[in-house]
Amino acid sequence: MSQTSNILNKFLSISIGSWIAMLIGFVSTPITTRLLSPDQFGQASIFLLVVDVLAAITLLGSDQSFIRFFYEEETSNRKFLLRSSLRISLATFGLAALLILVFYQSFSAFIFSKVSLWLVFLLLLYVFLRIVSTFASLVIRMQQKGKIFSLIQVLNKSLEFLGILFFAYLMGNHYEVIIYAHISFMILVTVIAISVEYKFWRFFGDQVAPLKSDTSERLRYGMPLMVTLLMTLAFQSVDRLAIKEWSNYSELGLYYAAFKIIAVLNMLQINFTAFWTPLSYEKFKENPDNAVFFQKMAQTVIFVMFVIATGVLLFKDVIVYLLGSEYRDAASIMPFLVFIPVMYTISEVTVVGINFYKKTKWHLLIACCVFFINVLGNILLVPLIGAAGAAISTGISYIAFFAMRTYFSTRLFQVDYKLKRFYVGTLFLVSYALYTTFCKQSMWSFGFGLLVLLVISWLYNETLMTLINKCREFMGPYGKKGGKK
Repeated sequence: MSQTSNILNKFLSISIGSWIAMLIGFVSTPITTRLLSPDQFGQASIFLLVVDVLAAITLLGSDQSFIRFFYEEETSNRKFLLRSSLRISLATFGLAALLILVFYQSFSAFIFSKVSLWLVFLLLLYVFLRIVSTFASLVIRMQQKGKIFSLIQVLNKSLEFLGILFFAYLMGNHYEVIIYAHISFMILVTVIAISVEYKFWRFFGDQVAPLKSDTSERLRYGMPLMVTLLMTLAFQSVDRLAIKEWSNYSELGLYYAAFKIIAVLNMLQINFTAFWTPLSYEKFKENPDNAVFFQKMAQTVIFVMFVIATGVLLFKDVIVYLLGSEYRDAASIMPFLVFIPVMYTISEVTVVGINFYKKTKWHLLIACCVFFINVLGNILLVPLIGAAGAAISTGISYIAFFAMRTYFSTRLFQVDYKLKRFYVGTLFLVSYALYTTFCKQSMWSFGFGLLVLLVISWLYNETLMTLINKCREFMGPYGKKGGKK
Protein backbone atom coordinates (compact mmCIF):
# COMPACT_ATOMS: atom_id res chain seq x y z
CA MET A 1 0.00 0.00 0.00
CA SER A 2 1.33 3.47 -0.92
CA GLN A 3 2.17 6.04 1.76
CA THR A 4 -0.69 8.27 0.57
CA SER A 5 -3.19 5.43 0.77
CA ASN A 6 -1.94 4.52 4.25
CA ILE A 7 -2.39 8.12 5.46
CA LEU A 8 -5.84 8.26 3.84
CA ASN A 9 -6.79 5.01 5.56
CA LYS A 10 -5.70 6.43 8.92
CA PHE A 11 -7.69 9.60 8.36
CA LEU A 12 -10.81 7.73 7.25
CA SER A 13 -10.64 5.36 10.22
CA ILE A 14 -10.29 8.21 12.70
CA SER A 15 -12.73 10.58 10.94
CA ILE A 16 -15.59 8.23 10.09
CA GLY A 17 -16.90 8.89 13.57
CA SER A 18 -16.91 12.63 12.95
CA TRP A 19 -19.05 12.22 9.84
CA ILE A 20 -21.56 10.09 11.72
CA ALA A 21 -21.45 12.49 14.69
CA MET A 22 -22.01 15.40 12.30
CA LEU A 23 -25.08 13.64 10.93
CA ILE A 24 -26.39 13.01 14.46
CA GLY A 25 -25.71 16.64 15.38
CA PHE A 26 -27.50 17.84 12.25
CA VAL A 27 -30.56 15.79 13.21
CA SER A 28 -30.48 16.47 16.96
CA THR A 29 -29.98 20.27 16.93
CA PRO A 30 -33.37 21.12 15.31
CA ILE A 31 -35.12 18.78 17.74
CA THR A 32 -33.32 20.30 20.73
CA THR A 33 -34.24 23.86 19.69
CA ARG A 34 -37.89 22.82 19.63
CA LEU A 35 -37.62 21.46 23.17
CA LEU A 36 -35.86 24.48 24.71
CA SER A 37 -36.58 28.19 24.23
CA PRO A 38 -33.77 30.62 23.29
CA ASP A 39 -33.49 32.07 26.82
CA GLN A 40 -33.02 28.59 28.36
CA PHE A 41 -30.47 27.78 25.67
CA GLY A 42 -28.66 30.97 26.61
CA GLN A 43 -28.44 30.08 30.31
CA ALA A 44 -27.17 26.58 29.48
CA SER A 45 -24.41 28.09 27.33
CA ILE A 46 -23.08 30.05 30.32
CA PHE A 47 -22.90 26.85 32.42
CA LEU A 48 -20.96 25.05 29.66
CA LEU A 49 -18.65 28.04 29.29
CA VAL A 50 -17.73 27.91 33.01
CA VAL A 51 -17.06 24.16 32.71
CA ASP A 52 -14.69 24.82 29.81
CA VAL A 53 -12.77 27.42 31.82
CA LEU A 54 -12.50 25.26 34.96
CA ALA A 55 -11.43 22.22 32.93
CA ALA A 56 -8.70 24.26 31.25
CA ILE A 57 -7.41 25.51 34.62
CA THR A 58 -7.43 22.13 36.37
CA LEU A 59 -5.82 20.24 33.49
CA LEU A 60 -2.87 22.63 33.99
CA GLY A 61 -1.58 21.81 30.50
CA SER A 62 -0.87 18.19 31.48
CA ASP A 63 -2.91 16.92 28.56
CA GLN A 64 -0.68 18.84 26.13
CA SER A 65 2.45 17.59 27.90
CA PHE A 66 1.13 14.04 27.61
CA ILE A 67 0.78 14.52 23.84
CA ARG A 68 4.21 16.13 23.45
CA PHE A 69 6.20 13.53 25.43
CA PHE A 70 4.15 10.43 24.52
CA TYR A 71 6.41 9.27 21.69
CA GLU A 72 9.58 10.05 23.64
CA GLU A 73 8.72 7.35 26.19
CA GLU A 74 9.14 3.63 25.67
CA THR A 75 5.85 1.83 24.98
CA SER A 76 5.96 0.02 28.32
CA ASN A 77 6.43 3.31 30.19
CA ARG A 78 3.69 5.37 28.55
CA LYS A 79 1.03 4.36 31.07
CA PHE A 80 3.22 5.82 33.81
CA LEU A 81 3.38 9.07 31.86
CA LEU A 82 -0.43 8.96 31.98
CA ARG A 83 -0.36 8.38 35.74
CA SER A 84 1.99 11.29 36.36
CA SER A 85 0.00 13.64 34.11
CA LEU A 86 -3.31 12.64 35.67
CA ARG A 87 -2.01 13.19 39.20
CA ILE A 88 -1.14 16.81 38.43
CA SER A 89 -4.57 17.55 36.97
CA LEU A 90 -6.54 15.83 39.74
CA ALA A 91 -4.53 17.56 42.46
CA THR A 92 -5.27 20.93 40.85
CA PHE A 93 -8.94 19.98 40.54
CA GLY A 94 -9.08 19.13 44.26
CA LEU A 95 -7.77 22.57 45.22
CA ALA A 96 -10.12 24.35 42.82
CA ALA A 97 -13.13 22.34 44.03
CA LEU A 98 -12.34 23.15 47.67
CA LEU A 99 -12.12 26.86 46.89
CA ILE A 100 -15.41 26.84 44.96
CA LEU A 101 -17.25 24.95 47.71
CA VAL A 102 -16.07 27.43 50.35
CA PHE A 103 -17.52 30.30 48.30
CA TYR A 104 -20.32 28.32 46.65
CA GLN A 105 -23.06 30.86 47.42
CA SER A 106 -21.40 33.72 45.53
CA PHE A 107 -20.24 31.36 42.79
CA SER A 108 -23.70 29.84 42.33
CA ALA A 109 -25.44 33.22 42.27
CA PHE A 110 -23.10 34.41 39.52
CA ILE A 111 -23.47 31.31 37.31
CA PHE A 112 -27.07 30.25 37.91
CA SER A 113 -28.60 33.52 39.17
CA LYS A 114 -29.63 31.58 42.28
CA VAL A 115 -27.93 29.87 45.22
CA SER A 116 -27.81 26.10 44.72
CA LEU A 117 -25.22 23.78 46.27
CA TRP A 118 -26.60 20.94 44.13
CA LEU A 119 -25.92 22.77 40.86
CA VAL A 120 -22.40 23.64 42.04
CA PHE A 121 -21.84 19.96 42.82
CA LEU A 122 -23.04 19.02 39.32
CA LEU A 123 -20.68 21.55 37.79
CA LEU A 124 -17.70 20.16 39.72
CA LEU A 125 -18.69 16.61 38.81
CA TYR A 126 -18.79 17.57 35.15
CA VAL A 127 -15.34 19.20 35.37
CA PHE A 128 -13.92 16.05 37.00
CA LEU A 129 -15.41 13.90 34.25
CA ARG A 130 -13.98 16.23 31.59
CA ILE A 131 -10.48 15.77 33.02
CA VAL A 132 -10.63 11.97 33.07
CA SER A 133 -12.40 11.84 29.71
CA THR A 134 -9.72 14.05 28.14
CA PHE A 135 -6.96 11.63 29.09
CA ALA A 136 -9.06 8.58 28.18
CA SER A 137 -9.55 10.03 24.71
CA LEU A 138 -5.86 10.94 24.38
CA VAL A 139 -4.77 7.39 25.19
CA ILE A 140 -6.81 6.12 22.24
CA ARG A 141 -5.88 9.00 19.96
CA MET A 142 -2.11 8.91 20.52
CA GLN A 143 -2.05 5.20 19.70
CA GLN A 144 -3.79 6.13 16.42
CA LYS A 145 -6.63 3.68 17.04
CA GLY A 146 -8.95 5.41 14.62
CA LYS A 147 -11.90 3.04 14.70
CA ILE A 148 -12.17 3.10 18.49
CA PHE A 149 -11.77 6.88 18.54
CA SER A 150 -14.53 7.20 15.95
CA LEU A 151 -16.80 4.96 18.00
CA ILE A 152 -16.26 7.16 21.06
CA GLN A 153 -17.18 10.27 19.05
CA VAL A 154 -20.39 8.65 17.80
CA LEU A 155 -21.30 7.58 21.34
CA ASN A 156 -20.68 11.16 22.53
CA LYS A 157 -23.21 12.66 20.17
CA SER A 158 -25.74 9.82 20.39
CA LEU A 159 -25.84 9.71 24.19
CA GLU A 160 -25.97 13.51 24.44
CA PHE A 161 -29.02 13.57 22.16
CA LEU A 162 -30.75 10.72 24.00
CA GLY A 163 -30.00 12.42 27.33
CA ILE A 164 -31.58 15.68 26.16
CA LEU A 165 -34.70 13.85 24.98
CA PHE A 166 -34.98 11.93 28.26
CA PHE A 167 -34.50 14.89 30.61
CA ALA A 168 -36.64 17.21 28.48
CA TYR A 169 -39.45 14.67 28.83
CA LEU A 170 -39.00 14.70 32.62
CA MET A 171 -38.31 18.41 33.18
CA GLY A 172 -39.72 20.31 30.20
CA ASN A 173 -38.34 23.64 28.97
CA HIS A 174 -35.48 24.18 31.45
CA TYR A 175 -31.76 24.76 31.00
CA GLU A 176 -30.96 22.02 33.56
CA VAL A 177 -31.95 19.53 30.85
CA ILE A 178 -28.66 20.33 29.10
CA ILE A 179 -26.69 19.97 32.35
CA TYR A 180 -28.07 16.54 33.26
CA ALA A 181 -27.77 15.28 29.68
CA HIS A 182 -24.10 16.30 29.41
CA ILE A 183 -23.14 14.76 32.75
CA SER A 184 -24.95 11.50 32.00
CA PHE A 185 -23.38 10.92 28.60
CA MET A 186 -19.94 11.97 29.89
CA ILE A 187 -20.08 9.30 32.62
CA LEU A 188 -20.98 6.56 30.15
CA VAL A 189 -18.48 7.58 27.47
CA THR A 190 -15.63 7.94 29.98
CA VAL A 191 -16.26 4.47 31.43
CA ILE A 192 -16.34 2.97 27.94
CA ALA A 193 -13.15 4.78 26.83
CA ILE A 194 -11.26 3.56 29.91
CA SER A 195 -12.63 0.02 29.56
CA VAL A 196 -11.41 -0.46 25.98
CA GLU A 197 -7.88 0.55 27.05
CA TYR A 198 -7.98 -0.86 30.58
CA LYS A 199 -4.41 -2.22 30.32
CA PHE A 200 -3.14 1.30 29.78
CA TRP A 201 -4.93 2.41 32.94
CA ARG A 202 -3.40 -0.33 35.09
CA PHE A 203 -0.56 1.95 36.11
CA PHE A 204 -0.31 1.05 39.79
CA GLY A 205 3.00 -0.38 40.92
CA ASP A 206 6.60 0.33 39.99
CA GLN A 207 7.39 1.59 36.53
CA VAL A 208 9.85 -0.24 34.30
CA ALA A 209 12.23 2.71 34.04
CA PRO A 210 12.25 6.38 35.06
CA LEU A 211 10.35 8.66 32.72
CA LYS A 212 12.58 10.49 30.24
CA SER A 213 10.82 13.73 31.14
CA ASP A 214 10.41 14.86 34.74
CA THR A 215 7.40 16.63 36.24
CA SER A 216 9.03 20.06 36.18
CA GLU A 217 9.89 19.73 32.48
CA ARG A 218 6.33 18.75 31.63
CA LEU A 219 4.94 21.62 33.70
CA ARG A 220 7.28 24.07 31.98
CA TYR A 221 5.93 22.85 28.66
CA GLY A 222 2.28 22.52 29.68
CA MET A 223 1.61 25.55 31.87
CA PRO A 224 2.19 28.17 29.16
CA LEU A 225 -0.22 26.17 27.01
CA MET A 226 -2.74 26.18 29.87
CA VAL A 227 -2.47 29.97 30.13
CA THR A 228 -2.77 30.12 26.35
CA LEU A 229 -5.88 27.95 26.45
CA LEU A 230 -7.41 30.22 29.10
CA MET A 231 -6.70 33.24 26.94
CA THR A 232 -8.18 31.38 23.98
CA LEU A 233 -11.28 30.56 26.02
CA ALA A 234 -11.49 34.21 27.06
CA PHE A 235 -11.23 35.14 23.40
CA GLN A 236 -13.91 32.56 22.50
CA SER A 237 -16.25 33.60 25.32
CA VAL A 238 -16.14 37.37 24.80
CA ASP A 239 -18.98 37.09 22.28
CA ARG A 240 -21.35 35.32 24.69
CA LEU A 241 -20.47 37.60 27.60
CA ALA A 242 -20.93 40.68 25.41
CA ILE A 243 -24.37 39.52 24.29
CA LYS A 244 -25.29 38.76 27.91
CA GLU A 245 -24.13 42.26 28.93
CA TRP A 246 -25.56 44.36 26.08
CA SER A 247 -28.50 42.24 24.97
CA ASN A 248 -30.51 39.43 26.63
CA TYR A 249 -30.72 35.66 27.13
CA SER A 250 -33.00 35.23 24.10
CA GLU A 251 -30.43 36.83 21.81
CA LEU A 252 -27.77 34.72 23.50
CA GLY A 253 -29.89 31.64 22.86
CA LEU A 254 -30.12 32.50 19.15
CA TYR A 255 -26.35 32.90 19.05
CA TYR A 256 -25.86 29.59 20.85
CA ALA A 257 -28.23 27.85 18.43
CA ALA A 258 -26.22 29.18 15.47
CA PHE A 259 -23.09 28.09 17.32
CA LYS A 260 -24.54 24.59 17.74
CA ILE A 261 -24.91 24.32 13.97
CA ILE A 262 -21.28 25.29 13.51
CA ALA A 263 -20.36 22.87 16.30
CA VAL A 264 -21.35 20.11 13.90
CA LEU A 265 -18.41 21.26 11.73
CA ASN A 266 -16.26 21.46 14.86
CA MET A 267 -16.57 17.68 15.08
CA LEU A 268 -14.68 17.50 11.79
CA GLN A 269 -12.02 19.85 13.16
CA ILE A 270 -11.66 17.82 16.38
CA ASN A 271 -11.25 14.57 14.50
CA PHE A 272 -8.80 16.07 12.01
CA THR A 273 -6.71 17.32 14.94
CA ALA A 274 -6.87 13.85 16.50
CA PHE A 275 -5.55 12.38 13.24
CA TRP A 276 -3.07 15.15 12.46
CA THR A 277 -1.32 15.68 15.81
CA PRO A 278 0.36 12.26 16.15
CA LEU A 279 0.96 12.04 12.38
CA SER A 280 2.72 15.43 12.23
CA TYR A 281 5.05 14.55 15.12
CA GLU A 282 5.76 11.18 13.54
CA LYS A 283 6.63 12.74 10.16
CA PHE A 284 8.81 15.41 11.75
CA LYS A 285 10.69 12.81 13.76
CA GLU A 286 11.30 10.75 10.60
CA ASN A 287 12.57 13.74 8.58
CA PRO A 288 12.72 17.26 10.08
CA ASP A 289 13.37 18.71 6.60
CA ASN A 290 10.27 17.25 4.95
CA ALA A 291 8.52 20.56 4.23
CA VAL A 292 6.79 19.25 1.09
CA PHE A 293 4.57 16.89 3.07
CA PHE A 294 3.28 19.75 5.25
CA GLN A 295 2.78 22.02 2.24
CA LYS A 296 0.66 19.44 0.41
CA MET A 297 -1.38 18.68 3.52
CA ALA A 298 -2.06 22.40 4.05
CA GLN A 299 -3.25 22.89 0.45
CA THR A 300 -5.61 19.93 0.76
CA VAL A 301 -7.08 21.07 4.08
CA ILE A 302 -7.49 24.67 2.88
CA PHE A 303 -9.38 23.59 -0.25
CA VAL A 304 -11.67 21.16 1.60
CA MET A 305 -12.50 23.63 4.41
CA PHE A 306 -13.17 26.48 1.96
CA VAL A 307 -15.58 24.29 -0.01
CA ILE A 308 -17.38 23.15 3.16
CA ALA A 309 -17.69 26.75 4.43
CA THR A 310 -19.12 27.94 1.11
CA GLY A 311 -21.61 25.06 1.10
CA VAL A 312 -22.82 25.96 4.60
CA LEU A 313 -23.34 29.60 3.58
CA LEU A 314 -25.18 28.55 0.41
CA PHE A 315 -27.75 26.57 2.39
CA LYS A 316 -27.74 28.45 5.72
CA ASP A 317 -31.39 29.52 5.48
CA VAL A 318 -32.50 25.95 4.85
CA ILE A 319 -30.45 24.77 7.84
CA VAL A 320 -31.78 27.50 10.16
CA TYR A 321 -35.35 26.83 8.99
CA LEU A 322 -35.04 23.38 10.59
CA LEU A 323 -34.39 24.93 14.01
CA GLY A 324 -37.96 26.20 14.37
CA SER A 325 -39.72 29.54 14.12
CA GLU A 326 -38.22 30.93 17.36
CA TYR A 327 -34.72 30.63 15.89
CA ARG A 328 -35.20 32.20 12.42
CA ASP A 329 -32.98 35.18 13.28
CA ALA A 330 -30.03 32.81 13.72
CA ALA A 331 -29.65 32.95 9.90
CA SER A 332 -28.00 36.37 10.15
CA ILE A 333 -25.72 35.20 12.97
CA MET A 334 -24.34 32.01 11.46
CA PRO A 335 -22.28 33.20 8.41
CA PHE A 336 -19.19 34.51 10.20
CA LEU A 337 -19.20 31.65 12.70
CA VAL A 338 -18.08 29.30 9.90
CA PHE A 339 -14.63 30.88 10.20
CA ILE A 340 -14.20 29.24 13.63
CA PRO A 341 -13.79 25.63 12.40
CA VAL A 342 -12.34 26.71 9.03
CA MET A 343 -9.48 28.85 10.34
CA TYR A 344 -8.79 26.65 13.36
CA THR A 345 -8.56 23.47 11.28
CA ILE A 346 -6.27 25.03 8.68
CA SER A 347 -4.06 26.58 11.36
CA GLU A 348 -3.60 23.16 12.98
CA VAL A 349 -1.50 22.28 9.92
CA THR A 350 0.38 25.56 9.63
CA VAL A 351 1.15 25.96 13.36
CA VAL A 352 3.38 22.86 13.57
CA GLY A 353 6.65 24.80 13.76
CA ILE A 354 5.74 26.28 17.15
CA ASN A 355 4.90 22.83 18.53
CA PHE A 356 7.88 21.00 17.03
CA TYR A 357 10.37 23.41 18.56
CA LYS A 358 8.46 23.76 21.87
CA LYS A 359 8.15 27.56 21.55
CA THR A 360 4.86 27.63 23.46
CA LYS A 361 5.34 31.29 24.45
CA TRP A 362 4.11 32.21 20.96
CA HIS A 363 0.78 30.51 21.67
CA LEU A 364 0.28 32.83 24.64
CA LEU A 365 1.15 35.94 22.62
CA ILE A 366 -1.23 34.90 19.84
CA ALA A 367 -4.07 34.19 22.27
CA CYS A 368 -3.60 37.58 23.96
CA CYS A 369 -3.61 39.45 20.65
CA VAL A 370 -6.74 37.81 19.26
CA PHE A 371 -8.45 38.24 22.64
CA PHE A 372 -8.01 42.02 22.45
CA ILE A 373 -9.08 42.04 18.80
CA ASN A 374 -12.28 40.21 19.73
CA VAL A 375 -12.95 42.43 22.75
CA LEU A 376 -12.61 45.55 20.61
CA GLY A 377 -14.81 44.07 17.88
CA ASN A 378 -17.54 43.13 20.34
CA ILE A 379 -17.47 46.52 22.05
CA LEU A 380 -17.93 48.23 18.68
CA LEU A 381 -20.43 45.86 17.03
CA VAL A 382 -22.64 44.16 19.66
CA PRO A 383 -24.35 47.37 20.89
CA LEU A 384 -25.11 48.21 17.23
CA ILE A 385 -26.22 44.91 15.67
CA GLY A 386 -26.40 42.46 18.57
CA ALA A 387 -25.47 38.81 18.10
CA ALA A 388 -24.62 39.31 14.41
CA GLY A 389 -21.95 41.79 15.53
CA ALA A 390 -20.54 39.23 17.96
CA ALA A 391 -20.36 36.68 15.14
CA ILE A 392 -18.57 39.11 12.79
CA SER A 393 -16.05 40.03 15.48
CA THR A 394 -15.40 36.36 16.29
CA GLY A 395 -14.98 35.41 12.63
CA ILE A 396 -12.48 38.21 11.96
CA SER A 397 -10.60 37.28 15.15
CA TYR A 398 -10.19 33.70 13.94
CA ILE A 399 -8.71 34.93 10.66
CA ALA A 400 -6.18 36.91 12.71
CA PHE A 401 -5.65 33.78 14.83
CA PHE A 402 -4.69 31.80 11.71
CA ALA A 403 -2.45 34.57 10.36
CA MET A 404 -0.45 34.88 13.59
CA ARG A 405 -0.11 31.13 14.17
CA THR A 406 1.15 30.69 10.62
CA TYR A 407 3.55 33.65 10.75
CA PHE A 408 5.36 32.56 13.93
CA SER A 409 5.37 28.90 12.88
CA THR A 410 7.03 29.59 9.52
CA ARG A 411 9.76 31.57 11.26
CA LEU A 412 10.73 28.33 13.01
CA PHE A 413 9.83 25.73 10.38
CA GLN A 414 9.96 27.11 6.86
CA VAL A 415 7.15 25.81 4.65
CA ASP A 416 5.68 27.51 1.58
CA TYR A 417 1.95 27.42 2.35
CA LYS A 418 1.02 29.49 -0.75
CA LEU A 419 -0.47 32.19 1.45
CA LYS A 420 -1.27 34.67 -1.33
CA ARG A 421 -3.84 32.35 -2.88
CA PHE A 422 -5.13 31.51 0.60
CA TYR A 423 -5.84 35.17 1.40
CA VAL A 424 -7.50 35.71 -1.98
CA GLY A 425 -9.84 32.80 -1.22
CA THR A 426 -10.43 34.16 2.30
CA LEU A 427 -11.33 37.59 0.89
CA PHE A 428 -14.00 36.05 -1.35
CA LEU A 429 -15.33 33.97 1.56
CA VAL A 430 -15.49 37.02 3.88
CA SER A 431 -17.32 39.02 1.20
CA TYR A 432 -19.85 36.23 0.80
CA ALA A 433 -20.31 35.95 4.58
CA LEU A 434 -20.97 39.71 4.81
CA TYR A 435 -23.52 39.51 2.00
CA THR A 436 -25.39 36.60 3.58
CA THR A 437 -25.36 38.30 7.01
CA PHE A 438 -27.25 41.38 5.86
CA CYS A 439 -29.15 40.13 2.77
CA LYS A 440 -31.90 37.53 2.68
CA GLN A 441 -31.53 34.36 0.65
CA SER A 442 -32.08 35.02 -3.07
CA MET A 443 -30.88 34.00 -6.50
CA TRP A 444 -28.20 36.69 -6.17
CA SER A 445 -26.98 35.09 -2.95
CA PHE A 446 -26.94 31.64 -4.53
CA GLY A 447 -25.09 32.99 -7.58
CA PHE A 448 -22.52 34.69 -5.32
CA GLY A 449 -21.93 31.35 -3.60
CA LEU A 450 -21.38 29.54 -6.90
CA LEU A 451 -18.91 32.26 -7.92
CA VAL A 452 -16.96 31.71 -4.69
CA LEU A 453 -16.85 27.95 -5.36
CA LEU A 454 -15.53 28.57 -8.88
CA VAL A 455 -12.84 30.94 -7.59
CA ILE A 456 -11.74 28.44 -4.93
CA SER A 457 -11.64 25.61 -7.48
CA TRP A 458 -9.55 27.78 -9.82
CA LEU A 459 -7.13 28.84 -7.05
CA TYR A 460 -6.66 25.24 -5.94
CA ASN A 461 -7.11 23.44 -9.27
CA GLU A 462 -3.98 21.32 -8.74
CA THR A 463 -5.21 20.23 -5.32
CA LEU A 464 -8.65 19.46 -6.73
CA MET A 465 -7.22 17.25 -9.48
CA THR A 466 -4.90 15.52 -7.01
CA LEU A 467 -7.83 14.76 -4.71
CA ILE A 468 -9.85 13.35 -7.60
CA ASN A 469 -6.94 11.13 -8.68
CA LYS A 470 -6.23 9.97 -5.10
CA CYS A 471 -9.88 9.07 -4.62
CA ARG A 472 -9.78 7.02 -7.80
CA GLU A 473 -6.58 5.34 -6.63
CA PHE A 474 -8.09 4.64 -3.23
CA MET A 475 -11.23 3.14 -4.78
CA GLY A 476 -9.12 0.83 -6.97
CA PRO A 477 -10.59 -0.50 -10.22
CA TYR A 478 -14.02 0.93 -9.35
CA GLY A 479 -12.56 4.43 -9.40
CA LYS A 480 -11.34 4.14 -12.96
CA LYS A 481 -13.36 5.51 -15.80
CA GLY A 482 -15.90 3.00 -16.92
CA GLY A 483 -15.75 1.02 -13.69
CA LYS A 484 -14.53 -2.53 -13.26
CA LYS A 485 -14.67 -4.73 -16.34
